[in-house]
Amino acid sequence: MSLICSSCGRKVETLPLQCGYSITMNSETNQMECNMGDCGIITFDEFLCENCCINKSIMKIYDDYETLSVENKEFHEELKELKNNIVQTKLSNPDFTYWVKFGDGDFIFGKGENDGASIYISCSQKVMTKILMGRTDARSEFFNGSLSVEGDLQYFVVYIDLLNLALEINKEMMGVLK
Repeated sequence: MSLICSSCGRKVETLPLQCGYSITMNSETNQMECNMGDCGIITFDEFLCENCCINKSIMKIYDDYETLSVENKEFHEELKELKNNIVQTKLSNPDFTYWVKFGDGDFIFGKGENDGASIYISCSQKVMTKILMGRTDARSEFFNGSLSVEGDLQYFVVYIDLLNLALEINKEMMGVLK
């Protein structure tokens, strides 16, 4: 059975793992199943290729930040001090676009394009993932040419500082920072 990504529709390259040969489609539940031997049978509704999985993880990070904007006083207060801005991000390898609207107490995001964007960021999926995970600094990526910005550079810096604040708050909430 060939596996197809539920998001992009591409055929998923699989490694010849023992359980990889036992993935079947259950016609009654319309779910994929994998016989894990002694562990039993697991079912899943979707199967994502690596790129779609990473994009989904990026959206999950932004979803967490949107929740944080409502539930965390420090983050919400920071957002209240800012005017509304929309950042349009275009990732390459693979292509994926999303936008973030922040300011006036809000942090909202969505997939696709937003015509009202005042800041445009372009970089690879790998670079953005490292930025959102706190493994690299967006300013460094900008100055070394791995990330390009069009529009209001001042608010690009504000946006990056906001992402860093959200990352720091999340780490503190999880007890990672001491």
